Amino acid sequence: MKKVYFLIQEWEHPASRYRVLQYIPYLKESQIESKVTLFPESFFKWMKLFSEMKSYDALFVQKKRLWYWQLWYLKRKHIKIIYDFDDAVMFRSPVDGGGRSLKRQRTFARMIQYSDQVIAGNQYLKLHALPYNANVSVVPTIVDTSKYTIKNYDKNKKEVTIGWIGSKSSLPFLKELIPAFDQLASQHDMKLKIICNDFFDCNKMPVVKKMWKLEDENTDLQDIDIGLAPLPNHEWTKGKCATKLLQYLSVGIPVVCSPVGVHKEIIQEGINGLFAASNQEWIEKINLLACNRSLRERIGLEGRKTVETSYSLKTNIPKFIDAIKV
Repeated sequence: MKKVYFLIQEWEHPASRYRVLQYIPYLKESQIESKVTLFPESFFKWMKLFSEMKSYDALFVQKKRLWYWQLWYLKRKHIKIIYDFDDAVMFRSPVDGGGRSLKRQRTFARMIQYSDQVIAGNQYLKLHALPYNANVSVVPTIVDTSKYTIKNYDKNKKEVTIGWIGSKSSLPFLKELIPAFDQLASQHDMKLKIICNDFFDCNKMPVVKKMWKLEDENTDLQDIDIGLAPLPNHEWTKGKCATKLLQYLSVGIPVVCSPVGVHKEIIQEGINGLFAASNQEWIEKINLLACNRSLRERIGLEGRKTVETSYSLKTNIPKFIDAIKV
């Protein structure tokens, strides 16, 4: 039986949950024994981990780039490294000023070069890894559709709820749409629901502020009639793996999103979602869905089919298993 040691960032971190933890229950039936722990916080804890690694075949590193001495030690002990990343970690976020970072590029290249197998969250990330390592496979970020209930479209309600779920780091992208939200509020009985750990107010659009909780996620998404996924067209955002988009689609609600990165791979305009690239387009596309309940249902249910076919846990378990069997 193969033994893989998994290092993750936090137990409730989205990348840890979607890229590692939801696969763990399915490894044993594929003859893979696993141990999952958080990244060590001190030199002493790293040395303890290295000692434990003697009985494992590979170390799975989720997203963080290891220091040179850690990589050197693992190679010296002939421990295979599997590196998984679902963000453009080689670039700075636009929230942090954007642009290229020589330090990030250097540590990314070193991490890829020292790895025996690299797992990228999408094709864009794979292209950035290939110059440093030929052993790169794509395993998309996926969702367990069994944990999401399809929205009940039989309920009659006049008010339309547009919604967004995500982390504080991506909230500024939504905030840029405040002028569009305020204009929509003057045209419709509409509110904006934000599911996050941080919030903002609009001038005219009522805002429902809901603290994110894992156990409430499915229920919170049921309240939304139109899911929003704005992203600026940036080197860093092109590497995003569209988790929020997949969550909306999993509950069968239509999405309006930016035509950036993996969004363009998942969404077919007018079939399982709509694209918006300017404030005026955001207003037009949200208007279109707000005024047509049957269109919302048709596009939303088509989106659920997309997830079930290509981005569900059930569909992608074999890809993940193959990727870690180095």
